[in-house]
Amino acid sequence: MVTIPVYRTLRALPIVQGLDLQSTTMDLAIASQWAEVLGLVTIFGAAIYSWLTINEIKKDRKAASSLKLSELWQNKDFSHGSISIWMQPDDLKTFAELEEFHGEDYPKVFTVLLTWESIAITLHDGHFDFDVVRKQFSLSMITAWQKNKLIIENFRKERGSEQAFEWLQWIAERMMEYYEQQDDVVPAQIAYKDWQP
Repeated sequence: MVTIPVYRTLRALPIVQGLDLQSTTMDLAIASQWAEVLGLVTIFGAAIYSWLTINEIKKDRKAASSLKLSELWQNKDFSHGSISIWMQPDDLKTFAELEEFHGEDYPKVFTVLLTWESIAITLHDGHFDFDVVRKQFSLSMITAWQKNKLIIENFRKERGSEQAFEWLQWIAERMMEYYEQQDDVVPAQIAYKDWQP
């Protein structure tokens, strides 16, 4: 708001004579209000743009992690180790028995168990999407835990520590909980039979 002395001083200037200062002041007030509205619209637009950009980044990250995880199955040793776990008996009690049963494939089996551990940690820390991991690995993770549960529990007792393969147990239990909470788990070939690219 223009004060009285400033207003009188402005009126005395030759360049201002003939101008309606009250009208000019009102025009400036309206302009400042429009500037505030424009500022709010700009902030709102930037927020929407940021939200859309973040969602696109999340989609890209999910796709990239899915592709990276699927590469595991293309590794012959890893695939062989995973199949070997499916074939092993349920009553092995120690890692020595596990090694004896698998023979030269034992390192491949151990690699699979450690891989499930590292994927579980990465998933827990929010770097992998649960559904991506579940769709690709859930049955193999559950099987790895069930087939080696007795071995791991005995090993924990021997060592006096619950930390051995803690993340394998964690992820297998999360996968089992997921399936237990589903009323009906429909296989992909049925659930997506009408899917078109």
